[in-house]
Amino acid sequence: MGITPKAIQDLLDELEASRASRKRAWELLQEIRWVLKDVTGVEAPLPAKKTIDLEGRLVKDGVRKALEDRQKVISELLDAIRGYRKLADQPLTLRGSEYAQAVQTLNRAIDRADRFLR
Repeated sequence: MGITPKAIQDLLDELEASRASRKRAWELLQEIRWVLKDVTGVEAPLPAKKTIDLEGRLVKDGVRKALEDRQKVISELLDAIRGYRKLADQPLTLRGSEYAQAVQTLNRAIDRADRFLR
């Protein structure tokens, strides 16, 4: 029993659908790469070999780094705000050098967040 022309055509159709799917996936990864660089400034490295798997991993790692960086900046800013609030509630006469330090820490965290968003 041989392979029928319909079976061959079905395989060719499946192969073409697979190629089209990979092309759409590659284009989508390139769009995500562009958004990542445009919005966050993170530029994912190019893959050593042009494959969907490698490109997907590199873009995923870039997205992860961008989100982790943002999370870190937000956490530092919130910690600085909490430290400032804790000391700001004290009467002026009880505020010591810790208050000045809290203000400086808060200002640095604000500056970092501001730079991060530009």
